Amino acid sequence: MAQAHDEVHGDAAIESALQSLVRELRQARLHEFLLVRARIDLDRAGAAVLPVLNEQSASLRVSELAERLHVDTPAVSRKVRQLERAGLVGRSGDQADRRASRLELTDSGRAAIDATLRARRDWLAEVLGEWSADEQAALALALRRFADGVDRYVARLDP
Repeated sequence: MAQAHDEVHGDAAIESALQSLVRELRQARLHEFLLVRARIDLDRAGAAVLPVLNEQSASLRVSELAERLHVDTPAVSRKVRQLERAGLVGRSGDQADRRASRLELTDSGRAAIDATLRARRDWLAEVLGEWSADEQAALALALRRFADGVDRYVARLDP
């Protein structure tokens, strides 16, 4: 009986569940479903850029955005130009360096983020619909603790 308990609660079970979760969350069809529900026309890369700009209290340079996304600067520059053409991101001059520019969300970009977040919350409510409030609270606490631990671990990997 102890072995069954270990299989459910051990590292292998956590790793297996996490692998399954990551695989499902990275599915293009889920991404597309949420964007359709939000009535937003964005690809996955664009959908990754907007939340990073939304989280910042100040504008970012393209290089700073690329660093936060862990993507090379030319790829981020191309994506930003697409988002600018779509009216979701704006550019302004950088006071510290006249050669550089700073990026920020436009009102349309903020509306796109809000719609995406509403669609994601609605989806989560459906997924967790049969869970009690206590179960949902326990999951939120465990996920936050896990995410914080991963953040600390990854921070130690940076030079």
